[in-house]
Amino acid sequence: MHQSSMALIISDVHLGYEDSMATQGVFLPRLQLKKAESIIDEGVRAGAKRLLIDGDLKHVFEKLTKGERLEVTELIRHALEADIKEIVLVRGNHDTFVAPLLKDFGVEVVDDYMDLGDGIIVTHGHKLVDAVKSSSTVIIGHEHPSLEISLAGAKVKLQALLKSPLKGGGELLVLPAISLYQTGTAITPSPETYLSPIVKELAELQEAVPIIVDREIGVVELPTLKELFAGII
Repeated sequence: MHQSSMALIISDVHLGYEDSMATQGVFLPRLQLKKAESIIDEGVRAGAKRLLIDGDLKHVFEKLTKGERLEVTELIRHALEADIKEIVLVRGNHDTFVAPLLKDFGVEVVDDYMDLGDGIIVTHGHKLVDAVKSSSTVIIGHEHPSLEISLAGAKVKLQALLKSPLKGGGELLVLPAISLYQTGTAITPSPETYLSPIVKELAELQEAVPIIVDREIGVVELPTLKELFAGII
Protein backbone atom coordinates (compact mmCIF):
# COMPACT_ATOMS: atom_id res chain seq x y z
CA MET A 1 0.00 0.00 0.00
CA HIS A 2 1.18 3.55 -0.76
CA GLN A 3 0.86 5.16 2.64
CA SER A 4 0.91 8.89 1.84
CA SER A 5 -1.96 8.61 -0.67
CA MET A 6 -3.73 5.85 1.32
CA ALA A 7 -3.90 3.87 -1.95
CA LEU A 8 -4.02 0.11 -2.18
CA ILE A 9 -2.32 -0.82 -5.47
CA ILE A 10 -3.18 -4.16 -7.07
CA SER A 11 -2.53 -5.55 -10.52
CA ASP A 12 -3.63 -8.24 -12.97
CA VAL A 13 -6.90 -9.45 -11.46
CA HIS A 14 -8.06 -11.04 -14.75
CA LEU A 15 -11.71 -11.33 -13.77
CA GLY A 16 -13.58 -13.68 -16.08
CA TYR A 17 -10.62 -16.02 -16.55
CA GLU A 18 -12.47 -19.04 -15.14
CA ASP A 19 -15.39 -18.44 -17.51
CA SER A 20 -13.00 -18.07 -20.43
CA MET A 21 -11.34 -21.38 -19.63
CA ALA A 22 -14.73 -23.09 -19.21
CA THR A 23 -15.57 -22.25 -22.84
CA GLN A 24 -12.47 -24.30 -23.74
CA GLY A 25 -13.55 -27.24 -21.60
CA VAL A 26 -11.29 -26.45 -18.63
CA PHE A 27 -13.28 -25.95 -15.42
CA LEU A 28 -11.52 -24.10 -12.62
CA PRO A 29 -12.75 -23.12 -9.14
CA ARG A 30 -13.96 -19.53 -9.12
CA LEU A 31 -11.34 -18.08 -6.82
CA GLN A 32 -9.94 -14.93 -8.42
CA LEU A 33 -12.80 -12.60 -7.46
CA LYS A 34 -12.76 -13.89 -3.87
CA LYS A 35 -9.00 -13.36 -3.65
CA ALA A 36 -9.29 -9.79 -4.93
CA GLU A 37 -12.07 -9.03 -2.46
CA SER A 38 -10.06 -10.43 0.45
CA ILE A 39 -7.03 -8.30 -0.49
CA ILE A 40 -9.23 -5.20 -0.66
CA ASP A 41 -10.58 -6.03 2.81
CA GLU A 42 -7.02 -6.37 4.14
CA GLY A 43 -6.09 -3.05 2.54
CA VAL A 44 -9.05 -1.29 4.15
CA ARG A 45 -8.09 -2.71 7.55
CA ALA A 46 -4.61 -1.26 6.96
CA GLY A 47 -6.07 2.18 6.27
CA ALA A 48 -6.60 2.23 2.49
CA LYS A 49 -9.14 4.76 1.25
CA ARG A 50 -8.27 4.51 -2.46
CA LEU A 51 -8.03 1.50 -4.75
CA LEU A 52 -5.64 1.76 -7.69
CA ILE A 53 -5.90 -1.15 -10.14
CA ASP A 54 -2.72 -1.30 -12.21
CA GLY A 55 -4.19 -2.88 -15.32
CA ASP A 56 -5.82 -6.10 -16.50
CA LEU A 57 -8.88 -5.95 -14.30
CA LYS A 58 -10.57 -8.24 -16.85
CA HIS A 59 -9.26 -11.07 -19.00
CA VAL A 60 -10.81 -11.42 -22.47
CA PHE A 61 -9.31 -9.18 -25.17
CA GLU A 62 -12.01 -9.07 -27.82
CA LYS A 63 -15.10 -8.17 -25.76
CA LEU A 64 -16.57 -7.62 -22.32
CA THR A 65 -18.14 -10.97 -21.50
CA LYS A 66 -21.24 -11.45 -19.37
CA GLY A 67 -19.11 -13.12 -16.70
CA GLU A 68 -16.62 -10.25 -16.70
CA ARG A 69 -19.43 -7.70 -16.40
CA LEU A 70 -20.88 -9.52 -13.38
CA GLU A 71 -17.52 -9.99 -11.64
CA VAL A 72 -16.27 -6.45 -12.31
CA THR A 73 -19.56 -5.09 -10.96
CA GLU A 74 -19.33 -7.27 -7.85
CA LEU A 75 -15.71 -6.29 -7.18
CA ILE A 76 -16.38 -2.55 -7.50
CA ARG A 77 -19.46 -2.77 -5.29
CA HIS A 78 -17.49 -4.77 -2.72
CA ALA A 79 -14.74 -2.13 -2.65
CA LEU A 80 -17.22 0.71 -2.22
CA GLU A 81 -19.11 -1.13 0.51
CA ALA A 82 -15.78 -1.78 2.25
CA ASP A 83 -15.36 2.01 2.51
CA ILE A 84 -13.02 2.63 -0.44
CA LYS A 85 -13.66 6.25 -1.39
CA GLU A 86 -11.97 6.39 -4.80
CA ILE A 87 -11.19 3.76 -7.44
CA VAL A 88 -8.88 4.26 -10.43
CA LEU A 89 -8.05 1.81 -13.21
CA VAL A 90 -4.78 2.36 -15.06
CA ARG A 91 -5.69 0.67 -18.30
CA GLY A 92 -3.87 -2.57 -19.17
CA ASN A 93 -3.78 -4.40 -22.47
CA HIS A 94 -6.70 -6.65 -21.42
CA ASP A 95 -8.96 -3.78 -20.32
CA THR A 96 -11.02 -3.47 -23.51
CA PHE A 97 -14.69 -2.40 -23.50
CA VAL A 98 -14.82 -1.99 -19.70
CA ALA A 99 -14.56 1.81 -19.34
CA PRO A 100 -18.31 2.58 -19.78
CA LEU A 101 -19.24 0.06 -17.08
CA LEU A 102 -16.65 1.46 -14.68
CA LYS A 103 -17.69 5.05 -15.30
CA ASP A 104 -21.23 4.13 -14.23
CA PHE A 105 -19.73 3.49 -10.78
CA GLY A 106 -17.64 6.65 -10.79
CA VAL A 107 -14.39 4.77 -11.44
CA GLU A 108 -11.72 6.84 -13.20
CA VAL A 109 -10.00 5.11 -16.14
CA VAL A 110 -6.48 6.36 -16.97
CA ASP A 111 -4.89 5.40 -20.28
CA ASP A 112 -1.13 5.65 -19.67
CA TYR A 113 -0.11 6.24 -16.07
CA MET A 114 -1.19 7.58 -12.69
CA ASP A 115 1.03 10.12 -10.93
CA LEU A 116 1.05 9.56 -7.16
CA GLY A 117 3.36 12.50 -6.51
CA ASP A 118 6.89 12.51 -5.08
CA GLY A 119 8.20 11.09 -8.38
CA ILE A 120 6.08 7.91 -8.16
CA ILE A 121 4.05 6.73 -11.13
CA VAL A 122 1.88 3.68 -11.74
CA THR A 123 1.62 2.26 -15.26
CA HIS A 124 0.60 -1.21 -16.40
CA GLY A 125 3.87 -1.96 -18.16
CA HIS A 126 2.77 -3.25 -21.56
CA LYS A 127 4.11 -0.09 -23.19
CA LEU A 128 6.89 2.38 -22.47
CA VAL A 129 5.48 5.77 -21.47
CA ASP A 130 7.65 8.89 -21.44
CA ALA A 131 7.07 9.58 -17.73
CA VAL A 132 9.01 6.43 -16.79
CA LYS A 133 12.37 8.02 -17.59
CA SER A 134 11.78 11.03 -15.34
CA SER A 135 10.30 9.18 -12.34
CA SER A 136 12.08 8.07 -9.18
CA THR A 137 9.77 5.07 -8.64
CA VAL A 138 7.86 3.20 -11.35
CA ILE A 139 5.23 0.64 -10.37
CA ILE A 140 4.05 -1.82 -13.03
CA GLY A 141 2.14 -5.07 -13.39
CA HIS A 142 1.80 -7.04 -16.65
CA GLU A 143 4.55 -9.58 -15.96
CA HIS A 144 2.89 -11.74 -13.24
CA PRO A 145 6.42 -12.40 -11.88
CA SER A 146 7.06 -15.75 -10.23
CA LEU A 147 10.09 -17.55 -8.89
CA GLU A 148 10.72 -21.29 -9.01
CA ILE A 149 12.25 -22.61 -5.80
CA SER A 150 12.80 -26.00 -4.19
CA LEU A 151 10.73 -26.84 -1.12
CA ALA A 152 11.08 -30.22 0.57
CA GLY A 153 12.63 -31.65 -2.58
CA ALA A 154 9.88 -30.42 -4.90
CA LYS A 155 10.02 -27.43 -7.25
CA VAL A 156 7.21 -24.91 -6.81
CA LYS A 157 6.42 -21.56 -8.42
CA LEU A 158 5.68 -18.73 -6.02
CA GLN A 159 4.39 -15.29 -6.89
CA ALA A 160 6.89 -12.54 -6.20
CA LEU A 161 7.37 -8.82 -6.33
CA LEU A 162 10.45 -7.81 -8.31
CA LYS A 163 12.39 -4.72 -7.20
CA SER A 164 14.98 -3.46 -9.66
CA PRO A 165 17.17 -0.37 -10.10
CA LEU A 166 16.50 1.53 -13.31
CA LYS A 167 19.18 2.56 -15.76
CA GLY A 168 19.86 6.24 -15.18
CA GLY A 169 18.51 6.12 -11.63
CA GLY A 170 15.24 5.35 -9.92
CA GLU A 171 13.56 2.11 -8.95
CA LEU A 172 11.15 -0.27 -10.64
CA LEU A 173 8.60 -2.33 -8.71
CA VAL A 174 6.93 -5.16 -10.63
CA LEU A 175 3.82 -6.22 -8.72
CA PRO A 176 2.73 -9.83 -8.28
CA ALA A 177 -0.55 -10.67 -9.98
CA ILE A 178 -3.83 -11.09 -8.12
CA SER A 179 -4.61 -13.78 -10.69
CA LEU A 180 -4.14 -17.27 -9.27
CA TYR A 181 -4.08 -19.30 -12.45
CA GLN A 182 -1.53 -17.55 -14.66
CA THR A 183 2.03 -18.11 -13.49
CA GLY A 184 3.29 -15.43 -15.86
CA THR A 185 6.96 -14.54 -16.27
CA ALA A 186 9.62 -16.59 -14.54
CA ILE A 187 12.06 -14.19 -12.88
CA THR A 188 15.51 -14.33 -14.47
CA PRO A 189 18.38 -11.86 -15.02
CA SER A 190 17.86 -12.04 -18.82
CA PRO A 191 15.95 -9.08 -20.36
CA GLU A 192 14.71 -11.12 -23.34
CA THR A 193 12.61 -13.36 -21.05
CA TYR A 194 10.31 -10.50 -20.03
CA LEU A 195 7.20 -9.03 -21.66
CA SER A 196 7.34 -5.39 -20.59
CA PRO A 197 9.49 -2.97 -22.61
CA ILE A 198 10.13 -1.15 -19.34
CA VAL A 199 11.78 -4.24 -17.87
CA LYS A 200 13.49 -5.22 -21.12
CA GLU A 201 15.02 -1.81 -21.82
CA LEU A 202 15.40 0.00 -18.51
CA ALA A 203 15.76 -2.47 -15.63
CA GLU A 204 19.17 -3.33 -14.16
CA LEU A 205 18.17 -6.96 -13.79
CA GLN A 206 21.46 -8.25 -12.43
CA GLU A 207 20.84 -6.09 -9.34
CA ALA A 208 17.11 -6.83 -9.13
CA VAL A 209 15.77 -8.39 -5.93
CA PRO A 210 12.81 -10.81 -5.90
CA ILE A 211 10.53 -10.68 -2.87
CA ILE A 212 8.33 -13.72 -2.35
CA VAL A 213 4.78 -12.79 -1.38
CA ASP A 214 2.89 -15.81 -0.05
CA ARG A 215 0.17 -16.15 2.56
CA GLU A 216 1.76 -19.22 4.15
CA ILE A 217 5.46 -18.43 3.71
CA GLY A 218 5.05 -14.70 4.28
CA VAL A 219 7.16 -11.95 2.71
CA VAL A 220 10.73 -13.07 2.02
CA GLU A 221 13.34 -10.84 0.37
CA LEU A 222 15.95 -12.85 -1.53
CA PRO A 223 19.45 -11.90 -2.77
CA THR A 224 19.96 -10.16 -6.10
CA LEU A 225 19.37 -12.08 -9.31
CA LYS A 226 23.10 -11.92 -10.01
CA GLU A 227 23.70 -13.86 -6.80
CA LEU A 228 20.77 -16.24 -7.18
CA PHE A 229 21.65 -17.27 -10.70
CA ALA A 230 25.36 -17.55 -9.93
CA GLY A 231 24.50 -20.38 -7.54
CA ILE A 232 25.70 -18.49 -4.48
CA ILE A 233 22.75 -19.72 -2.43
